[in-house]
Amino acid sequence: MHHISIDVETFSSVDIKKAGAFKYTESPDFQILLFAYSLDGAPVQVIDLMTPNACLPKDVLRWLFDPACIKHAFNAIFEILALSRYFGLTDAETEAWLPQWRCTMLHAMYLGLPR
Repeated sequence: MHHISIDVETFSSVDIKKAGAFKYTESPDFQILLFAYSLDGAPVQVIDLMTPNACLPKDVLRWLFDPACIKHAFNAIFEILALSRYFGLTDAETEAWLPQWRCTMLHAMYLGLPR
């Protein structure tokens, strides 16, 4: 079983602190600027999705949608929302994707570490 750690940097004209993550990612101008990942603890790779013709590598796409690959992210719900929007997933597809994710923020809080 593979593990992929993911972090995205995004833009939206909606203030996430005032409106929340759902409204932020639903904004018409929402976009993912940078996609960082590490598979099985390998060095982190960063993809600048703002460069012309930039896209995620085929292997990364395979891992993202492979149910046997566990996805890790700090505040995973945000990555789930952002990537669901980026890939145009339906609510049902996003819901089916949820069990494959692990939230390192929640794990840290469970261990008594600060948010």
